[in-house]
Amino acid sequence: MRTARRTIVTAAGLTVVALLATPQPGAAAEQIRCAAPAAGQEPQLRDPGEVGMDPAAVDEAIRFGMGAGAHTVQLYRHGCLVGAESVTGSVPMPLFSASKGVTAVAVGRAVTLGLFGIDDPLGRFFPDADAAHAAITVRQVLNQTTGLQFSWAGDITATEGNVEQALSATPEFAPGTTFQYAQNVLGLLPAIIERTSGVDYQQFVQDELMGPLGIERADWIWLRGRDDLTSVAGGLSMRPTDLARFGELLLRGGSWNGRPLVDPDFIRQGTTPTAANGGYGFLWWLNSGETYRGVNVPDPVHYQHRVFPGLPADAYAFAGALGQFVVMIPSRDLVIVRMGVPTTVDPNNLTAALTSTSNPDNGILFGKAVAAIVD
Repeated sequence: MRTARRTIVTAAGLTVVALLATPQPGAAAEQIRCAAPAAGQEPQLRDPGEVGMDPAAVDEAIRFGMGAGAHTVQLYRHGCLVGAESVTGSVPMPLFSASKGVTAVAVGRAVTLGLFGIDDPLGRFFPDADAAHAAITVRQVLNQTTGLQFSWAGDITATEGNVEQALSATPEFAPGTTFQYAQNVLGLLPAIIERTSGVDYQQFVQDELMGPLGIERADWIWLRGRDDLTSVAGGLSMRPTDLARFGELLLRGGSWNGRPLVDPDFIRQGTTPTAANGGYGFLWWLNSGETYRGVNVPDPVHYQHRVFPGLPADAYAFAGALGQFVVMIPSRDLVIVRMGVPTTVDPNNLTAALTSTSNPDNGILFGKAVAAIVD
């Protein structure tokens, strides 16, 4: 065995320098699985060598990420924190569109509780909706395939509330057939949760997700729109370490410390692409499709490659503008958190900055993290 000097910035903003035992090259890695942290606990820190990762490669991945505009990079394997660096500490940071990913988990919790089903039509919740809008399903809202007319100008300059605007939008495509990266229509989701649970969406999220995951109410902020509905398309700010808990929850099959929170079948369906977009599931970007459709400009661009070229096909992510990510790779039992700004942008993919896939450095960071796995 040898020892390595490792510097970790914890969720509380503390810098911890520890001498950790590292297996010699070629040594068999001990089978380790870290327990999910409870409220007030930091994630368990392990040397990369203990969970089948090369320490030098982990350090290189983090150095690369921080040098490419990140203000936080965290790597987790087998539920253990194996490397992290941050210049913002424990401050909740904006997720932008990665907020959508958390929203999908909240819907999964509501479905698991039996409040509604993903194939329920909107007419169940909004009895005043006309026939065309009433027939759209929760699944189609999650998959961004409602078929309702979408424009950035309409979303940004809307004067009505999210629900009213969505239920008055012109049907343009048959539901389920066409992907459009919509925003305001997602306001239907917190409204559905409120109408079926009888509590405010943010209270539901704290009681049913954040609290069980050990995330304090003071550690996250979610903006509201003009109709007092939560801005689920992009208004959430969280601490990076707390965002990682959502990634770990999904890799753990929806359970946290033995408590089932999200039905594994919801996760399975949420990570299954649609015919309309091989790179998108339940508000999560997926790597399973060999091609995918991006954001609207004004129509979704059809890219002839995976969302994250070079990563395993089962990788998926919550992704937000400027490079806010939590990436889950089940086949590697790996979670990557990257938050910050871009230093490079693909000139052939400028519009993808809305989901941060236009920064080539992000893909390099994720690739380095995967390449650090040696077992």
